[in-house]
Amino acid sequence: RKSEVIKIINRFEKINYNNIGIKFQPFKYDKIALENFSWYDTYKELFIQKKDWAEIILQSKNTFKNVWLDLFDIYSVEILEQNINKIYGLKLQASVLENLEIFNSLLKININNKKLMINISGYKIIDIEKIIFNLNQLNANELIIQIGYQSYPTKLEDSALNKILLIKEKFPLTRLCFAD
Repeated sequence: RKSEVIKIINRFEKINYNNIGIKFQPFKYDKIALENFSWYDTYKELFIQKKDWAEIILQSKNTFKNVWLDLFDIYSVEILEQNINKIYGLKLQASVLENLEIFNSLLKININNKKLMINISGYKIIDIEKIIFNLNQLNANELIIQIGYQSYPTKLEDSALNKILLIKEKFPLTRLCFAD
């Protein structure tokens, strides 16, 4: 697996863009799924060991301006902690924003010089306010709100484009980004 990721890094290295970054999604199969889940064997096959992540992240840090980690489980938090000085930012999907295991683990790590991007797809404004209040305890350098329903093809009504003005109005000092 590591060699395949390194090949991808080498391919993307050729892109001529000043602010190019890369985001990884480390996970451990038995932390994100039960054995009887239909994708469990695929997750197990895609699993990358901690020592391999260290090499992948080091090469990425030497190649790209920014390295991001998408945190899905406690294993991904461990990858963050072991490589903290090489990580530019963290992303939390909507599905983990209220995951206390991840949140409590992040409280123990100093991320005050990291960006924290949160995908709030599907959340109501009142819930977003509570989530942001809680995540502010992590003392990230910057909180970025991400909207967008990631599906293909995404129906216009699922895109959350209609939320942009409302979110900008409610959180005027917070940067907003869109993913789809």
